[in-house]
Amino acid sequence: MNLIKTTLVILFIASLLIGCTPAAKPAPAPATPAAPSGSLQYTDAGQRITVPVGVTFTINVSANPTTGYTWEVGFDQSLLKLVRRYTPSGTGMIGAGGVESFEFQGMRAGETEVYLNYKRSFEPNNPALETKTFKVTVQ
Repeated sequence: MNLIKTTLVILFIASLLIGCTPAAKPAPAPATPAAPSGSLQYTDAGQRITVPVGVTFTINVSANPTTGYTWEVGFDQSLLKLVRRYTPSGTGMIGAGGVESFEFQGMRAGETEVYLNYKRSFEPNNPALETKTFKVTVQ
């Protein structure tokens, strides 16, 4: 009987000690990749984007790929080139939303639009949850 009591006391004390140890600090979130130098940043579809030929600009939109939604992008490939599409590191928390970025370069002068549709690719018959249109002038 004493052995059982002693074992229970030891287990109780061990559980108290484990509960009192400081929690491990979460690893710091990796730095968000900086936009390339000279890249203009846009987030509001109401903004008019005007860039010289050869200059890059980045469109940043809110996204949460853990929900299955991603941005589909459409644009005139004779005026713009998609240089890079990336998702900067977020908070590191599972399920947390973040940002999806599209870096474009103006290829020749003209006016066009960049269309973004936020939808699930595995639900092709469902409409986009959100749509954004950015007006772009390349000079």
